[in-house]
Amino acid sequence: MNSEVNELVKLFQGILHVYTLFEKQPINYGTGSKIYITEVQTVSAIGENPHANMTQLAEIMGVTRGAISQTVRKLIAKKLVVRLTSRNQKEINLGLTDFGRMVSESYQAKMKEVFIFADELYALASPAERDLVKRLFLRIHSNIKNRIR
Repeated sequence: MNSEVNELVKLFQGILHVYTLFEKQPINYGTGSKIYITEVQTVSAIGENPHANMTQLAEIMGVTRGAISQTVRKLIAKKLVVRLTSRNQKEINLGLTDFGRMVSESYQAKMKEVFIFADELYALASPAERDLVKRLFLRIHSNIKNRIR
């Protein structure tokens, strides 16, 4: 194998490893309890999609309904999310508590910092470099998704 490709694969694996460690570290978003990244992303998705039901939320987040149910159960216990009865009373819609809104706003502020950093990198790249990175990300994403099926 090409040593440069080998180096790039190892670098990418290192990025994945660091991100995995990041995902496992709960963060306090000002509510007094620590929240995992999956939970805060779910809170944020509920905040961005008021009154979404579990199925809709699962689709938005690209996960199973079972995964959303587990996460929502934890978020309800942490008093970040509430269940709302829908008009037809068969669906359960979701909303944020005051603490949930605080977490969502704090997360959005942190994400704004991430996007500022990404914008700065993007501005330094040529259109060809941007296209290459996008194509690489799409292919890596597709490859990983295919491997977990």
